[in-house]
Amino acid sequence: MFPDLRRDVVFPIAGSVILFTLVVASGLVYQSQFGGVGERLITMALIDAIIVLGMQVFIGNTGILSFGHIGFGAIAGYAFAVSAISPVEKMKRIPDAPFGLTDVNVDPLLAVLIALAATLVVALVVGLGLARSGAESGAVSATVITLALLFVTHEVARNWPAVTGGDRAGLSFRIGGTLNGRVAIYVALFLAILVARLYAQSRGGRLAVAAREDDLAARAMGVNPLVQQMVALLISVAIVSVGASLRVYEKGSILPGDFFFNLTLVTLVMLIVGGRRSVSGALLGVAVITAGRELARRLGQDGFEMFGVGLDGAPLDWIFRENLKTVFLGVSMLGFMIWRPSGLLDDWELDEWLHAKFRRSRESPPASPQVVEPDDSASLVASGVDVAFGGFQALTGVGIEAARSEVVGIIGPNGAGKTTLLNVITGLVESDSGRISLGDTDLTTAPSFKIARSGLVRTFQNLRLFASLTVRENVEVSYLVAASHRRHRSPCDVDGLIAAAGLWAHRDRRARELDYGTSRRLELARAAATAPAFLLLDEPTSGMSDSESLQMIEQVRQMAGLVGAGVVVIDHDLNFIIGICDRIYCLDCGQVIAHGTPEEIQADPVVQAAYIGSTAEG
Repeated sequence: MFPDLRRDVVFPIAGSVILFTLVVASGLVYQSQFGGVGERLITMALIDAIIVLGMQVFIGNTGILSFGHIGFGAIAGYAFAVSAISPVEKMKRIPDAPFGLTDVNVDPLLAVLIALAATLVVALVVGLGLARSGAESGAVSATVITLALLFVTHEVARNWPAVTGGDRAGLSFRIGGTLNGRVAIYVALFLAILVARLYAQSRGGRLAVAAREDDLAARAMGVNPLVQQMVALLISVAIVSVGASLRVYEKGSILPGDFFFNLTLVTLVMLIVGGRRSVSGALLGVAVITAGRELARRLGQDGFEMFGVGLDGAPLDWIFRENLKTVFLGVSMLGFMIWRPSGLLDDWELDEWLHAKFRRSRESPPASPQVVEPDDSASLVASGVDVAFGGFQALTGVGIEAARSEVVGIIGPNGAGKTTLLNVITGLVESDSGRISLGDTDLTTAPSFKIARSGLVRTFQNLRLFASLTVRENVEVSYLVAASHRRHRSPCDVDGLIAAAGLWAHRDRRARELDYGTSRRLELARAAATAPAFLLLDEPTSGMSDSESLQMIEQVRQMAGLVGAGVVVIDHDLNFIIGICDRIYCLDCGQVIAHGTPEEIQADPVVQAAYIGSTAEG
């Protein structure tokens, strides 16, 4: 659940306590300066913080922009109101409510639980819709689905007066029956901060972030993004439901417009301004936007003066007017999306900063893991593979076989079908015919993440690292998959594998900060951390010099040896292929034209004509 208890549990709890204290203390200081108006403002800001934290759990960790979380809030708000408002008050508003709802009267705490349960049911259905749409970071379909939910809930609330009271009457508590004090808000806020941080540090949160960074690479490491998105959605909706219920209880009433576009805009701007990838940023965004909106309200009210000059008179009246709050929100969102889309704090977290300050650093890297003897009982076999893209036949009857005790190379000129074959084996391209198997397991129609979990893990011709994650976190993602789905094999220690790959000095650097050669070593170490049966490498020496290619030979052999994996490698560098491979397959025009030892391939006149000769001529 948590890879490192000290880093992922102890420090997030401590950081949550500090963040909560800072938020509450700041609110109390502001309130002491502005009296009753300040008290109301801070109370609503604390509730907004709960809702924004719920949104952050989903949007921040999956990268999917959701407009629908306020729609979930509307469902929770009405469910809470219908459950908690007394029958006497409901008889005035919704006397004809179906299902006996008029007679329902429960304690507010139980009403919150009812609202939460009802909203989670809807979230489950929406989550399945998102899964079917192939939602991933930046996907338009997911944003449209969530936006549709917002409009649907609003229209239902307006046009089902028997339950919601409609657009005019709404639902309301009796006078004096609203929330008394902030204890419930404080408890909910602290739990929201804690849950958001613990989720981000948990196995599920880390896998969700990996899919956010690169959906294709995450699947190739054995991550199923749809599961992680569903978990994040349910957790986030649960937090939003509690915040929405408290908002209704504090306000004492609910109308369809209370949970529609205005609140959606406010909460999204708060999240974007602070930094949607950070819990600390989400809280900062709430503070900044709350203060900014209040300042804009004061500047836009009639009769407001600054240094004795009235701001509501010409020529300033076209700026300082009643709608200045809305203008401020729009400018804030536009400005940050253009000039600082990552927000004020990006993904900076207080507890991670504290952990870095107090971490007990090792003087020397850990010992390299022990070499694992390969088990040749499960061979990789691809047979009769045909792939056509439109009218182009990319592969025709291609077959290869590899044992775990050997390194098998695949060569051929550009367009020969090498990468297409690797894509078929790893589930990224569906073949028209043929069979892919690992031992007795048929993987022909398996999705890419299941193929990776079965033991076939690949690297890519173009680097696909989780750019915003550190070196250790990149390798840790694969380790977490192996710990859950490769339990019959003992995954390598993360730090030991990092040290063996020569990455110890870079362990806390983000992947996007690494040079090309170091990035290639990280990609190889990340693949090895899944404890695979086979490492499938797509041009691992692409872009490297001759000396770097020779070093990569030892790197590949070392990583494969530490996990007892066989290797299938594609490359154009013949010195690399000949230096590392036990057997080689040569492809041309989508067909295997020769296979044998490096010496046999070099001497084969057909290979010389199709590949080596053409290279010499070019």
